[in-house]
Amino acid sequence: MNLGGNGDLDGDQVVSAIERACESDLRTALRLVARYSAYWWSNGLQDEAAAAAERVLGMLGRTVPVGLDEEYLLAVIHGAGSAEQEQVELAQQIVLTTTGPFRYSVTVLLWSIVFGPFEAADVVEDVLRRNESGDAWTRAAVELCRGYPGLTSSPPDDAVQALRTALGRFKMLEDRWGMFLALNALRQVLDEPLDVTTAAIRLAEELCLGDHTGLLLCERATLYERSGKLADAHADYERALSIGEHADLPETVAAALIGLARTARGAGNLPAARAHLSAVLDLPELDDAHYEAMHELAVLNACEASA
Repeated sequence: MNLGGNGDLDGDQVVSAIERACESDLRTALRLVARYSAYWWSNGLQDEAAAAAERVLGMLGRTVPVGLDEEYLLAVIHGAGSAEQEQVELAQQIVLTTTGPFRYSVTVLLWSIVFGPFEAADVVEDVLRRNESGDAWTRAAVELCRGYPGLTSSPPDDAVQALRTALGRFKMLEDRWGMFLALNALRQVLDEPLDVTTAAIRLAEELCLGDHTGLLLCERATLYERSGKLADAHADYERALSIGEHADLPETVAAALIGLARTARGAGNLPAARAHLSAVLDLPELDDAHYEAMHELAVLNACEASA
């Protein structure tokens, strides 16, 4: 399966085709949502997928067209943020009553990522088991989900092995999006994730995932901090700050500023640390970041008092 492929239509044409189908043939509209699910997710077009799914689900309501159960499930997955509770329950029932593998390779991955964290581990494991004999891409996706933090009850060592297997399979398939997901999961379960985080940053940059790149740079900077490499940490936080400001990503900006404050304090530059933390507090509607900045200010005040 070429997860990045988009068939014979580009993004705008997909939207137009779905819009037209919604007016005349809802079955075709639903099939289009399913058909382009992989394309949307592999290209970071979740907002586009959600808009298309919401339009179709708004027309269908709680009616699942005969023979299109999995297509309906995919639409609910994409539109999960705004789907009606009854639609979500219908989607859950589709998963529970499906006895064989999914027909669309991407379904097992998308369902696991979106709904898997809210399901019992044995339910997730059953879905993965039903799909582990699929095509090469599906088998890679199953291993990714089997090792993904919080999805199954796999022991830590088994989870790491599953993620390494997934990474290897996605590499063979030259699927950079799958590789990125596997690396991103691996960095969360390894005791020494520096090399994996660096590889994830490279892929995020190649895939033009600015929000992921900025936050991963902050993650790597924190690892540098812990090992006493303040100059390397500072450089990563600076890069993350630039990305966050350029792409208007306030969470990334806040994380980078807090990190810069810590590295400045560690280097003895207390005025610079205070300036960075003040900048965080000026950012609106970021309660968690404000709380962290206040904590850092308390540490800074203690440092100044003891100086």
